[in-house]
Amino acid sequence: MKKAALAACLASAFACSGLAVAQTAPAASASAPATPSLGAVLAATPGLSLSGYVASTYTHFDASPPAQRQFDTTQNGFTLNQASLTAAYLPGSGFGASVTLLGGSDATYLPGGTQMGIENAFVQYAAGNLTLMAGRLPTLAGMEVVNPLANNEISRSLLFYDLEPIYHTGVRAAYAVNGALTLTGGVNEGFNHATQVTGNSSTVELGASGSPTKMFSYSVAYYYTGTGSYYPGSIPSKEQLLDLVGNLNVTSALNFGLNVDLVTKAQFQGAGTGNAKADGYALYANYAINDQFSLSGRGEYLDDKQGLVSGTLGNANKIKELTVALNYAPMKNVKLAAELRQDKSDLPIFGSGAKTKQTSFELLAGYSF
Repeated sequence: MKKAALAACLASAFACSGLAVAQTAPAASASAPATPSLGAVLAATPGLSLSGYVASTYTHFDASPPAQRQFDTTQNGFTLNQASLTAAYLPGSGFGASVTLLGGSDATYLPGGTQMGIENAFVQYAAGNLTLMAGRLPTLAGMEVVNPLANNEISRSLLFYDLEPIYHTGVRAAYAVNGALTLTGGVNEGFNHATQVTGNSSTVELGASGSPTKMFSYSVAYYYTGTGSYYPGSIPSKEQLLDLVGNLNVTSALNFGLNVDLVTKAQFQGAGTGNAKADGYALYANYAINDQFSLSGRGEYLDDKQGLVSGTLGNANKIKELTVALNYAPMKNVKLAAELRQDKSDLPIFGSGAKTKQTSFELLAGYSF
């Protein structure tokens, strides 16, 4: 009898204990909420973004070393050109910031000359139609950009390499008058200041851009520096760049673009005490065959009147180039491309100064996220 009573008491005790555990366990679990994913955080925070891309190329040149090219430095072989990551918090109102890190062979143009660096980094304040920025900023000039996946051709233009800066360190203000006009002004420490020789004075930048219609968009940029030394083989003196860009969407599949650069350099060593001038013109065409394939072309003419930018120092030189590229997007965020290009010069500037012509073939594979 006692044993039966003891067993009953033990069973009752364990039952009560188990009930207590069963009742308290869910409460303990509910007190530890799940950590939100990065995607959920980005989606829940307007203005916050994390993006990037990886791009690699195969290049072949019939002249060595490759000349008149930005980023194309391998005569015959594969290159990891760029691995980029951008973290940005740029809300429509108030303070924000953005940082772009760049790795790969193309990063050698950044300060330090290594294969890793900061491409852009700036803080921003937005209030209504006004936006203020300070830090290392992308240039206002040019049709093409550093990101190879955002261009229709693989190689960069003569204008991109010879005439246009890539970034500036300083302050900038932009005011959106309306959809057809945004005015920009700023002061910075010269063209690509950190990679140039000392002596650059502050550079003034002015810009205007907009899209008056769905078919047409434009941008105008003007840079002036009092004692600049950006252009090769030149001494510090006044430099001016006027950059004009226009885009015309003829149809949903066919687009044309025009980029014009006018450069003036005072007291250039190859022009005596006079001004040296270089004018560049680039015409673009892009046709979307379907959702996956597009065909693009670029033709350029560079009139280097005193050898200011093409390295002929005092000897007038004219360079022409023609590029044809085929782009293929097998899936979202993936880009494959092939390009054939030929450059011609009045003077022998290719192949270590022995040739007036240079032909190249390139392949590109890239993924963005």
